[in-house]
Amino acid sequence: MIALAFIRRIPGMLSPKGWIAVALLAAFLLFGAYCAHRAAQGERDHQASVTAKTEAMASSARETAAGERATDTIIINAREKELSDAVNSLPDARPSARRVRLACERLRQQGNTSLPAECGPGG
Repeated sequence: MIALAFIRRIPGMLSPKGWIAVALLAAFLLFGAYCAHRAAQGERDHQASVTAKTEAMASSARETAAGERATDTIIINAREKELSDAVNSLPDARPSARRVRLACERLRQQGNTSLPAECGPGG
């Protein structure tokens, strides 16, 4: 009740200069809020633009990498077939030094770390 009475008395407490000051303060606060909103929106737009550019570059890089992987897979498969054909073309009786070298090289390319004694320590 007392608060309501105080609120009713406020208009009479302010002079015309006081009302002008309140109006200027309100206008200043509204303008500041408007500017803050515009700045935040501008920053969001900028971030969205940067994100879109980054995604476009990443997409292009992914496409390039996929093409390179496909090319590499073809080359690797061809080399494995070449090596397999070379090893298989040799007679099976007693492996020659050449066949042993080819087999050792094949094991190394497959990433085997424990090679037979015939492969030697350094290859």
